[in-house]
Amino acid sequence: MLVTMLLGVLAAPAVGLADQPHTAPSVAAYESAYRSAGGFHASAAGAAIPAWARKYSMNCNGCHLPAVPRLNSFGFKFKWAGYRLPEEIGEKTEVSDISDYVAARLRVRYNFSKTEGSSPTTSEFALSDATLFAGGAFGKHFGAFLEFEHAVGETELVNHVMGVWGAAESYGGARVGQMHWLLRGAVAGFDRPTGISTPIPLSTQLTSALPFKFSTDQLGLEGFWVRGNNRFSAEVLNGVRETGIADEGDDRAKDVAVIDQFLFDKQGSGITAVGYLGRIHGADPSDPGLTSKFTRLAVSANKVFGAAEAMAGYAYGKDTDLPIGFGSAFATESVKGQGFWVYGGYTLPSNKLTLFGRYEFVDPNTDLSDNGRSRFVVGSVLPVSLPEYLRFTVEYTLDKPQLSGSKAKHGLVGEVMVNF
Repeated sequence: MLVTMLLGVLAAPAVGLADQPHTAPSVAAYESAYRSAGGFHASAAGAAIPAWARKYSMNCNGCHLPAVPRLNSFGFKFKWAGYRLPEEIGEKTEVSDISDYVAARLRVRYNFSKTEGSSPTTSEFALSDATLFAGGAFGKHFGAFLEFEHAVGETELVNHVMGVWGAAESYGGARVGQMHWLLRGAVAGFDRPTGISTPIPLSTQLTSALPFKFSTDQLGLEGFWVRGNNRFSAEVLNGVRETGIADEGDDRAKDVAVIDQFLFDKQGSGITAVGYLGRIHGADPSDPGLTSKFTRLAVSANKVFGAAEAMAGYAYGKDTDLPIGFGSAFATESVKGQGFWVYGGYTLPSNKLTLFGRYEFVDPNTDLSDNGRSRFVVGSVLPVSLPEYLRFTVEYTLDKPQLSGSKAKHGLVGEVMVNF
């Protein structure tokens, strides 16, 4: 039953923005709609909305703002409570309709890139991913999630099982599995991006030494406590290997992460702070027995003002105990790096078209001058039809390295995303 139930959890993030005001109805309103719809059986209108929205007979902006797959406060609380309404914690959930638990996504992109100078231009159509989602609540206290994604010739699996105990305003629990341990699941910039790309301080190496990225999914165990609008969690994770990969081979050390998330309002404004302590064995082949250590700290906050949103985030990293000497890839025993990003977006009330822009910067070694990289991002997201099986996104990026002689790089991505 668990495997069957697992096949579709990110349905809420897989839905578009419905033609309704940018406010999430109350939990009581959703419960009323859910009960009047006859439990799991959605109305005719709700039947066209993927998984969790089908289950509760809701439209997309119940969980999303400003555009899929970004979550609002209601969407985050639904996720925190184990893919159920917080008021349903402790109530037995029967898995009786598989369409309430299964969803799929297909993303096709056109990619264009050009580096200024003599480098050739690349232009291609590509299947970004075909993904199967499954999951939701089951029993009185449990929930599960599975994401099976085939992308660019590789197949990736994310899955976890979680338990939740307590009451709507105060509850705790645990989660175990291959997880979105932070990115793709936290408030204020650590959620999925409004457009296509993730800020480079989170999606690339923050330092020039060790290959850790905030965006890497990891296998581990999390304990969490939710009280009102705040979620605090501590995680023990396998960590990443010297290659930067987190899900293969033996790892002789465990990493530790502490995360706190706080929601300001129903629109999903909030703040997230994270601290991460990790170790990597054999960071340099010249000294495979040495254990290198690293610290990562990050904070991000956003605020929604009606149809507009502002966001800013900062990340800091320090790597220590790096092997140095003849044949080593490292010149010093420690390296510090940092990065930040700022974001602004506006959603047109008439057609829910979201326009956004972002500035990002990473300095992978603060002891060296002119080795950073800036990125400028502008784009738009348009959900289509009601409900939105279809979403169009266009995003332009300009990368400008500080290093003398390096060339700026232009990128353009157009994406069609289909959810059902």
